[in-house]
Amino acid sequence: MKEIKISIVMPNYNGENFIYSTINTFVNIPYYNKELIIVDGKSKDKSHDIIQGFVNIHENIKWCKAEDVGISDAINKGIDLATGDVIGYIGSDDLINDDTFSIINKYKKNIDFDAIYFDSYTYYDKDKSIKLRKCPKIIFNKLNLIKYGTIVGLQNIFFDKKIYDQCRYNKSNKYSMDYEIYFDIVNKFTSFLYVEYPATINIFHNNISNQFVKEQMKEAYSIAFKNSNLFERIILIKKLTLLFISKMLQTFKF
Repeated sequence: MKEIKISIVMPNYNGENFIYSTINTFVNIPYYNKELIIVDGKSKDKSHDIIQGFVNIHENIKWCKAEDVGISDAINKGIDLATGDVIGYIGSDDLINDDTFSIINKYKKNIDFDAIYFDSYTYYDKDKSIKLRKCPKIIFNKLNLIKYGTIVGLQNIFFDKKIYDQCRYNKSNKYSMDYEIYFDIVNKFTSFLYVEYPATINIFHNNISNQFVKEQMKEAYSIAFKNSNLFERIILIKKLTLLFISKMLQTFKF
């Protein structure tokens, strides 16, 4: 049977330190029917030179040069250009593992999933350490999004193209765009497949997600409250209370 086509959307802004490795890793994945859509109209570093070098020799790499108003808008612009049966996202500092696309292809041919998601590795650039991050073995639904948070990072979940016909990223979200769209998706779709395989290697360094942890948490809890009922908000309040107690204990070190 023919391979399904897999599209990957990659926003970038001044990512010259890692973007070459990210694109090169995509190129070297032993899977033919794939495409990479890079969205970058604003970088001031050497990113554009690196992107152009790949675009010149790879027909399956597209470059959207339209300026965006943030990462959510950039992802939406990339989705508009995607032609794949399954669509995923990576940051310009993420690396896709060699077997990821083949695994997606294998399962999609047997199971008509709405989304397939995976574990991942986190590579800590500062001390050169690696951590395996496993998803909780739970049903991907609204209640568990309230209890556990995002469940899986956006770079490790891949959606059937029909999802993006009905759901798009909220352009006002700077940090938790994945969390909000998950709430929208679980209200409309039900088939989520978890595979215990590290789909990507996520490089942890001084990027925007790591610089603004407090703002990210505030935005995430705001999204959760907006999408929850009274019972679910009680769960959220308990989570916030436990988090506050934990922070106090760390501060005073009894």
